[in-house]
Amino acid sequence: MALRLRHIALMKTAMLFVAAAVFASVEAPAQSLSLNNVTSGIYCRFDPNCQVSPVTASSSFSPTNLAVTCVLESRSFPGKGMDAKGIYGYEYRLTLNNNGEDGTNFFTVDSLAVNFNQPESFAYGLHASNQVWIVTDGAGSVAPGSANFSGTNVVFQFNPPLVLATLTNKTINTYLFGMISTNSPHLTKAIVSGSLKTSADSNVSFDEEMQARTP
Repeated sequence: MALRLRHIALMKTAMLFVAAAVFASVEAPAQSLSLNNVTSGIYCRFDPNCQVSPVTASSSFSPTNLAVTCVLESRSFPGKGMDAKGIYGYEYRLTLNNNGEDGTNFFTVDSLAVNFNQPESFAYGLHASNQVWIVTDGAGSVAPGSANFSGTNVVFQFNPPLVLATLTNKTINTYLFGMISTNSPHLTKAIVSGSLKTSADSNVSFDEEMQARTP
């Protein structure tokens, strides 16, 4: 009887340990990813000729009460150099377009969440370990302020946010920003979050599903 009770106690202890471990993994804090401003020379990391031929996907949505459009461009390209075989580059860009809207209205994007397994670190310039690059010598004017990895998602925060003021802006977009993975690309769901404000209404938040190329 004593041995049986001891066996039950040990089983309960083991179950509690497993439960605690699962709970700890669920509650694990998000990992902050390092951001690095780069030039288009980043593509030399993938191709000896410093040129890539990306496959691009484009997804867009328009709110019902504003004549504006949010476009998510995502693209991927394989590594071709001897040191780049087996890796893929993934890049993203958000663009807000005014489709004839006037007045004092605002369309704002605060964040982009993509389904992305653990980003691979890479060396570039004087930095030995990078995780996110931002191509600042190309088109665009807004860069992510931070990126956090949790579970299988990477969330890019824009601080300040990407804002289209319909009274003055025709279009505004982010720089291209990207990451590396050893997994091949496919289309998955991304989430664009933000808010819109018309002259007649207060801020209305949104979370919009869009397609994106991810590992």
